[in-house]
Parts: sequence; C-alpha cells; structure tokens
Amino acid sequence: MLEQHIQEDVLRQKITLLFEYRLFPALISKGNESKQQSDIFLQKLIDLQTAIYHLDAHLEVNWETNPKLIKWHWDNIKKYLSVFDIDRDSSDTYLNHIKKYEKHEQELRVGKVPLRLDMEYFYFYKSCDVKLLRRLIYEHYRLSPECGKLADWRYYDLVTEVNDDVEDLFEDLDFINGNRFLISLLYYGKKVTEKVFIDFLDLVSEKAKFKFETGTGSFRKEMYDQTMTRVIETKKLVQTQLDKLESSTLQTSKLVQFLDVKALII
Repeated sequence: MLEQHIQEDVLRQKITLLFEYRLFPALISKGNESKQQSDIFLQKLIDLQTAIYHLDAHLEVNWETNPKLIKWHWDNIKKYLSVFDIDRDSSDTYLNHIKKYEKHEQELRVGKVPLRLDMEYFYFYKSCDVKLLRRLIYEHYRLSPECGKLADWRYYDLVTEVNDDVEDLFEDLDFINGNRFLISLLYYGKKVTEKVFIDFLDLVSEKAKFKFETGTGSFRKEMYDQTMTRVIETKKLVQTQLDKLESSTLQTSKLVQFLDVKALII
C-alpha cells in the first residue's frame, strides 16, 4: 500500500525537523506531563503525520490516482487520529482542511493550478497537517489562553509553509506536487515569481505585526518574533534558490509532462 520511494528513516527525520520548525516541542513542554508521557503523546503525533505523508506520497508519484488506495490512506489516517479519543463520526471535522488540500492537489490533474488561488488562502490550506497536529496538542494539554489561540498561529504557519515550498524546489522537480513556488516559476519565470513571493512575505509581516500589536497573551511576543525570523530566512532562501536555478534544471520538472506550460521563462 505504501509508495516505494518512501524511506521510513528519512521520513521520520523529516517529521522530527517539521515538528521542531513548527515549535511543537516548545508547546508540549508547557504541558504538565512527565517526559515519558510526553514522549508517548509525541509518538502518536508522529504516527499520524506519517499516515498523512503516505497519502501525500501516493499523490506525488501518480498522475492517475487509485481511488481504492486513496480510501485506504484515509482509513489509515482516521485510525491514527482515533488514538486521540476522536471517534470516526467526529474525525471529519478534524480532517476537513486536509481533505480540502487534497482537492487542490487532485485539481492539478484537470489543469487547475494553485496560481489561480489567493496566496493566503492557498497556504492556509497547505498548512492543514500542521494545524491539525497543533490542535491536538492544544486540546491534550489545554494550552489556551497561555499560548494564544490556535488562530494566532496563522501568520507563522503561512511563512513556514512558503519556506517549505521554496526549500523543496529542487526535490519537488521529480514529483507531482502543488509546490506553488515551482509552478509559478514554470508559468511566470524568475522575475515575476520573486516579486510575488517577496511581496507576499511582506504582507504576512504587516499582518503579523498588526496581530501582535492588537493581541493579548504572554506568548504573542515570542510568536511574533519567531514569525519575523522566518520571514527574513525565507526571503534569503528565495534569492538563494533562484540564484542556483538554471533553465535546463527547471525543464526537468515532472509537472512539465502534464501541465500546459506555454513557455519556460527564466
């Protein structure tokens, strides 16, 4: 049932880095559990994230997806969600953002690329797995309001999700993936893509600053500082990746086989 290109040890390392980058350990540390209990809870999160990645892996290597396998992956996700005492009747409310993003990925197959969507809307849903896991952390440890509301993480999630797309540019050349940074390069080229992404990061900065200045809670300063740090990092990464990118490399993208890319303008 699992895609052959997935290496479990590499995947676990990727998940560990994801959790650290999204500040999950920092949130878990604010709970009132022993290290052993926290480790057990963390493993449940890892198992759930792994199941979500396996669904994503099927989508990224198969232009024609298998409905039976898709169903199997969704059943697997629901199985690992159930260990958080969430029954199947309630699971849809927890998974609706992931289902929405899967729809965005599937729409690539009918020529509907992410570029038609507002960037904030697109990246809000692309961070669906992170939102789900953070919700489970908040509910398990009852963190609000000390650590802010779940909605307070919006701008941190947006910039880190953009960072993931930019960071994965070269890796995603080999896959069918809704990497908006890559798809923008395929359709618009370097100059336009750089402007669009830098402008979006500036907009995220402005909105994050406004939320910080008008918000409450002891954690909001740390959240704002972390968001600004990620914005600076991501802007630098955009330039670094574009400097490394050559036209011949971009044309090797697997998406070129399927999407109606009129011209590769670098």
